[in-house]
Amino acid sequence: MATLAFLFYYVTPYIAAAVFLGGMAYRVYRWWQAKPVAGHLSLYPRPHRRWGPFMEVLIETATLKMVFNAIKISGSALPITAGLALHGALFLVLVQHLPVFFHLPAIGGTTVWVALGTVMGLAFGAFLLYALAHRLEGRRKQLSIPQDYLSLLLLIGIAVTGLHIHFLHTLDPQELPRFFLGLATFNWQPVPQSAGSSFIWHFALVQILMVYFNFSKFSHMVGYVLAKMVAYS
Repeated sequence: MATLAFLFYYVTPYIAAAVFLGGMAYRVYRWWQAKPVAGHLSLYPRPHRRWGPFMEVLIETATLKMVFNAIKISGSALPITAGLALHGALFLVLVQHLPVFFHLPAIGGTTVWVALGTVMGLAFGAFLLYALAHRLEGRRKQLSIPQDYLSLLLLIGIAVTGLHIHFLHTLDPQELPRFFLGLATFNWQPVPQSAGSSFIWHFALVQILMVYFNFSKFSHMVGYVLAKMVAYS
């Protein structure tokens, strides 16, 4: 068990990061090298400046244009709104994790920062459970494949172990940044004891997700941005 823990703490993080970054770069490269279709796919009026396509995608994402269009087409706002809230909660959870990796001051004070993590963590877990229940309903259950459930179960496992650490342990604000900085600089530091035994499960599930990312539907987010940039180019 000690050997397995050592591997998950000090060896597999590098493998997970290499597979994640290398796989993403390879996907983008393969997409970039693909033969163009015969017709032109641009949307009109298209941007004239070099950074125009990127800015158009950024504005479209920020204004939630695609979300409102999807609601109008489907006629059902709840699943799409829940999906949007899920992505928003995930984004805020990732932002709230920044002090874990870097020695950054908590915006608005420690109390506000901890409260944000509590609310967003609970919201993220709740929306994941809703997504799982929604997928088990009616025709969506027939159309779902095992990989869909694996993705959700991985995220639910990460959320549950993260909430377990958050509620049952008082984290040392220096231990975790020191540990991750040590991994990044190959100057290994002791395992954070304040996070408890749940930390290894949380950390291991995140690594599994990083390895699985490029083989799953999660990579659609990169394809969406690139496809939109082509459409606006």
